[in-house]
This record gives sequence, C-alpha cells and structure tokens, in this order.
Amino acid sequence: MPPHCHNQQMSERSQQEPQDFTSPATSPAQNMHQVYVQYAPRPSSNGLAVAALVLGVVGTALSLIPFLGLFLCWLPALLAIIFGFVGLGTARRSNGFRRTEALWGAILGFAPILITVVWYVIIGGLIGAANEAPTVGG
Repeated sequence: MPPHCHNQQMSERSQQEPQDFTSPATSPAQNMHQVYVQYAPRPSSNGLAVAALVLGVVGTALSLIPFLGLFLCWLPALLAIIFGFVGLGTARRSNGFRRTEALWGAILGFAPILITVVWYVIIGGLIGAANEAPTVGG
C-alpha cells in the first residue's frame, strides 16, 4: 500500500471515530495516581548562638594580644554579647536549642572587657613605675 493511502485511511478513521475524553472509561486522568508530598519539619536553628560563641572566642583571643588586642577585641566582644542574648531568647522559644552556646558566647563576650581592664592596669602600672624610677643623672 502506498504511503499516501495509509495517511488517507488514518484521516478517515479519525473522522469516523471521535474520541470522548469526558467519560470515565477513556479519561487520561484515570491512569494517573495522586501523590501526596509531606515535607519533613524544618529543624530549629539558632545560628546567632553559634555566632556568639565564635565571636566570643575571637574577642577573647584578641584581647590577649598585649597592645594591638586592646583595640581589636571590642567589636567581636560587643557582637558576641548582643548575639548571645538574642540567641538565648531564640533558645527559650525553641525549647532550649543551642542554649549553652548562646550562654557561653555571652560570657566570652564579657571576658575581653575584664581582660582589657587587667591590661590597662598592668600597662598603667608599668608606665607609672617607669616615670617614678630614679634617673641616673639627677
């Protein structure tokens, strides 16, 4: 059979047999299955608690540097205190998730203040002792 005859028969068949997709027997949706997707609950996060802990450690480490650390430790220490208290509030709302990190972040945020005061006392004492030292020629 020539190809043009086959196409002619197909077009005649499609004209003779109209397809009805509204009846349930021939509906394409009949073969489809419904899929229910349930997402897992999102885990609680308290990133500010971790940030407070990291900044507290950095601020404390910077405060131990004799002269340069006196100026560099303030910003991480201040941010550690702020993030620590905000992280404690978040931990309270999320059943204590990462409460320990937030608490230690706030504590380590206050530590550079104390260390800096000790450095000022030590440096001030050394400068005062150097000024009061007897001079050789006088």
